[in-house]
Amino acid sequence: MRRGSAAVLWVTLFCSWAFAERMTLKECVEQALRTHPQVKLAQSQLDGAVARLRQAKSQLRPELNFIGTRRQQGPTVSFTVPLPPPNPPEEIVVVPDETRTLRLELRQNVYDGGRFTSAIRGASHLVTAADEGLRATQRQLILRVTEAYADVLAAQSLEEVAQQSLEWVRTVLKMAKVRFEAGTAPKFEVLRAEVELTAAEEQLLRAQNAVMLAKAALNQLLGYPTDAPLELEPLPEPIEGTPEGLRTEPFLKQALAMRPELRSTEWQIRTAQERVNFAKADRNPLAFLTGDYQRQTVTGFARAFSWGVNLIVQFPIFDSGRRESVLAEEEAGLRQALAQREQLERQIALEVEQAVRNFQIAMQRLSTVRAALRWAEEVFRLAQVRYEAGVSPQIEVLDAQVALTRARAGEVQALYDAHKAFARLVYATGLTEEEVRKMLSVTRNTSKGGESDERSS
Repeated sequence: MRRGSAAVLWVTLFCSWAFAERMTLKECVEQALRTHPQVKLAQSQLDGAVARLRQAKSQLRPELNFIGTRRQQGPTVSFTVPLPPPNPPEEIVVVPDETRTLRLELRQNVYDGGRFTSAIRGASHLVTAADEGLRATQRQLILRVTEAYADVLAAQSLEEVAQQSLEWVRTVLKMAKVRFEAGTAPKFEVLRAEVELTAAEEQLLRAQNAVMLAKAALNQLLGYPTDAPLELEPLPEPIEGTPEGLRTEPFLKQALAMRPELRSTEWQIRTAQERVNFAKADRNPLAFLTGDYQRQTVTGFARAFSWGVNLIVQFPIFDSGRRESVLAEEEAGLRQALAQREQLERQIALEVEQAVRNFQIAMQRLSTVRAALRWAEEVFRLAQVRYEAGVSPQIEVLDAQVALTRARAGEVQALYDAHKAFARLVYATGLTEEEVRKMLSVTRNTSKGGESDERSS
């Protein structure tokens, strides 16, 4: 038991050391893509589509089967044939008590009326659709990991803000007690500082809990235990400057061309069309060639082997409306796929519009709150100087500190909201981060050029 406990302890320490390593956003994304069950599910769907394509192609190739049978039967049927003397009569068995058959059968389709060709094309389109579906799942997971990553950094920054606020309130409380004992400040200042200290402690507890919950959410995406230690590298600035006058059309054009969900739907439409073609081809004749060689039990009417070659032509005449019903079902499936594409296009258009507007507002808000933070820092500095000099009441510096804490928290939230808004814009357009940054750069340059032209005119 002692050895087992020691081993568990070492494993726990090793895992804690491994998990505590600082991870970048790229490493987190790669880890999630390797382990998340949604990706595994999408990959298995792709593997299944590839297997179905192999099945469809195999229908055009020859099929060879080996069949072996052994049959006990009765009653035995035989008759006796007299022979010229001195030969004894010969018994000829017609139905023996046991028969054994070894049969080799070859089958090859000669004419399918377009059935198998449509099936192969449909299966091929389904493979491409599943591949695009896998890419769509991966992009959705990347977005979720990016947002969870930003939530962890935001929660940690808010915890630092709460910790700084708590330390400063403790300093104010200490100063208030010294002044009260010296008779230069009323008891009210001590009580007010104690109230602010309680509020700051409560805020710190909430911030610490938010950090643990944010890490648990990210660990869940990465496939780690929810309570595993996790350290993250900081994120760079979303973009430089504040985008103004962003137009949705360029981003929507890219989204309609690059979103894997829409590409998958397009290939699903082609698959549905091939199913319609298959249902129509099922009304055509079908011809196939079969050949067999058989080793069998010798009887009075059968030799030890037999062989045969058959050309079979099958032409559907009457099926009680089954084929027409199948065709109507496949045509309905095609209309359904077309409707799904239209619905997805509208959804993507809305997502792009929201992503563009939210990103623009997020960057403008970040610029605004940073300006407000600079003012709050200056106001707090002046209030602190006045309070230490004894020319202003305690409530003034406490109010300034509350405003500064609120401004710092607002700057943190705005920063990581901008990160998530940029990630949403990347996801909505179906492009990479570099391509989206390039588009934003071109948009800013175009906007500046337009402003210059208007001023010159």
